[in-house]
Amino acid sequence: MPPLVLTRSQQAFSFICNWLLPLGYVTLLVGLVVLPDRSIYHRFFYVLIAAPAAIAILLRPATLRALLREPIVILFLAFATWSLLSGSWSDSDTSIGSMLKNPLYVLLLFAACSLLSLQASKRLEQSTLVGALLMIPLTMYSLGTFAIAWAPGERLVGPGALDNPLLSSHIFGFFCTLWLAVGITLPRRQACLAFAPAVIFGGALLATGSRSPLVATALVCVWLAIACWNKRSIILVAAGISALVALLLLHPDALLERGASYRLEIWHQALAKISQHPWLGFGVGASLAIDIKDFAVPFSEPHSFALGVLYYTGIVGLSLWLALNAVALSLCWRNRHRQGFLVGGALLIYGAGAGLAEGGWILSRPKEHWFLTWIPLALIAAYNIAARQAEEAPR
Repeated sequence: MPPLVLTRSQQAFSFICNWLLPLGYVTLLVGLVVLPDRSIYHRFFYVLIAAPAAIAILLRPATLRALLREPIVILFLAFATWSLLSGSWSDSDTSIGSMLKNPLYVLLLFAACSLLSLQASKRLEQSTLVGALLMIPLTMYSLGTFAIAWAPGERLVGPGALDNPLLSSHIFGFFCTLWLAVGITLPRRQACLAFAPAVIFGGALLATGSRSPLVATALVCVWLAIACWNKRSIILVAAGISALVALLLLHPDALLERGASYRLEIWHQALAKISQHPWLGFGVGASLAIDIKDFAVPFSEPHSFALGVLYYTGIVGLSLWLALNAVALSLCWRNRHRQGFLVGGALLIYGAGAGLAEGGWILSRPKEHWFLTWIPLALIAAYNIAARQAEEAPR
């Protein structure tokens, strides 16, 4: 009987890692564009990523030990613990059980990506590529329908559960960055096949009318140029500068017509509130209302990831958050000769740039902000866990 039980557990573990988690990860990447409702998107995450990852950890406890040795995961747990602790001085009446769910979802994403990377060295990269390939026709369809029905002043939102051009830009920018990073590492003929999708996603990014992602994409080009310093990286930087100059010459209002979009006023008021509790913050779930004179409804976000973390968890929480990202980026720099780390670093840079002037609190259920934060971090952690295991394996 014991051998039969062991065999069944191995079969279950293999089924989860070879089928459920890849399907769930691809759904996470493309689901917001193809599914009609966010609640369905969340249910797919629970069924195809969260629950299978938890079961796989129970079947193979060694995976949990590998996770808990990873610096990125350790820092995330420290940040999540401090965030939960901050709920004790928040004015929110949300229970600790409800607060615990969002960090748990992120942890299970880390586990899912690590399981994919550990089960087969290329499984995570293949699943990411499948999602990136599926997004090409979806984005072309979005651009086509937008172009047909375009009217002055309209901005691309996209199909499915997408409902805001700025949030949609996070997804298009994620895949634009992904294809740029892949293209710069491939041989010349294959690189053209990767840069073509990058142009498509770049066009979608421009069609959203969002400016923060354009700054983030410029930072990505700088990262790729420095990390892969060669003739192709110089061409990439030159192409980026040329595109920016062309945009300013042909359509200067695209970057300037909306001014600062009240960001300066929002940040000023957010910092004034933060100064009341700078070290510990107001606590997760605390209310935030920023009144701007031209708006009847106050803003509930500081429109900056850093300010959001600072408001809710104070300098202590922000320090942990910055340390988490710094460690991840340093791992990418040290392993920049490996494509996975180079891509992960580019995605992390993009998320940091796009989050400078957008967003608020970062621990949430799966949504567009995950493409700027948790998905890049989960990829980097998974690649590092797999690399460490390969180094420690007996030869």
